[in-house]
Amino acid sequence: RALMAAAQSIITHDICGPVVGAAAGKEALIVLNSASFGAGILKALWTASCVRICADGGANRIVDCGCDLIPDFIVGDLDSIRPEVRASMTGATIVYVEDQDRNDLDKALDRARECDCQGVWILGAFGGRFDQEMAAIDALYRWADVFQTMTLFSDDNVATLLKPNVVHKLRIRPAIEGPTCGLLPVGRPCDVVTTTGLKWNLESATLKFGDLVSTSNLVAADEVTVVTSHPVLWTAALVPGYGPN
Repeated sequence: RALMAAAQSIITHDICGPVVGAAAGKEALIVLNSASFGAGILKALWTASCVRICADGGANRIVDCGCDLIPDFIVGDLDSIRPEVRASMTGATIVYVEDQDRNDLDKALDRARECDCQGVWILGAFGGRFDQEMAAIDALYRWADVFQTMTLFSDDNVATLLKPNVVHKLRIRPAIEGPTCGLLPVGRPCDVVTTTGLKWNLESATLKFGDLVSTSNLVAADEVTVVTSHPVLWTAALVPGYGPN
């Protein structure tokens, strides 16, 4: 409670709002080359975003989902996009970036920054190769000071990084989000974490791999609050069959 009282400000999150058409700000959608999502969530986030970026082979996934959508940009070293897909993306700006020290997600995030986007939705961040999942989580940490919000999506999961010393108020949309959720101390321990709105709330608890990690928790209210002394990853399951088709 002392941490809650000492927090300097309040940040309100409506993580799944764009999936159901809630008003959004200036967000970019970055589409990754992953089979972890289908046409429904792709169309929903596409409609809600103002800039649409494919990270290289993410353009393949648009076609494989059966969607007739053309992104604003296709960014990367272009070693994954299929030739016929590239030829079909008439109107997209192709941005070739050779730099092999950065992955295509980083290159797409650079483009979102250049477009002055306030937030980023990254679709296709889960499923497939574990190292690529971790690269997406790493991006949440490394770009946290650039964008106001960053959210990872697939058909089954959603995740965002919660900054320290702030009261985070997470609006929960039970029709599509939860009840399963977790708080993960990726990178370093979180010395003090306090929550409300969960079945198993934390009260000045320490989250640490090898000790306590809040997995398989359950949302118990329409709003969850989290205050943490260090960055912590919030993740929730998405309800099967939610959203548009």
